[in-house]
Amino acid sequence: MQYANAYQESKRYAIESLSKGEVVVKLFEEATKQLKMAIIFTEREENVKAFNAIGKCQKIISSLNLSLDMQYPISIELNEMYGFLYTKLGEVAVSRDLQLMKDIWSLISDLKDSFKEAEKMNKQTSPRGL
Repeated sequence: MQYANAYQESKRYAIESLSKGEVVVKLFEEATKQLKMAIIFTEREENVKAFNAIGKCQKIISSLNLSLDMQYPISIELNEMYGFLYTKLGEVAVSRDLQLMKDIWSLISDLKDSFKEAEKMNKQTSPRGL
């Protein structure tokens, strides 16, 4: 029990010490992981597990959407992209269309890579200690 609490505390600290950009990248990493699991589960015809993984991916996309600061023009575009992804994930949860799942995975993966690159560039241009 004591070890579990120490693990949870260190995990919480690790998450709290991330920058906003790093948190976004981590969320995208988890979304791609969940969708990849959904693809594998669908191929194995483990439909309930696939459905649950898609649902987790939808929750992540929804969280990303809710975190947008709509005063920036890019946020409007991201809002539309997240809405599109959320809708397509709902469709794929019902249809179990493997090709559509793979296409959505590719889109989310591309977004993850873009945010990862933006975070790297931000770290290079930001002064240390802020």
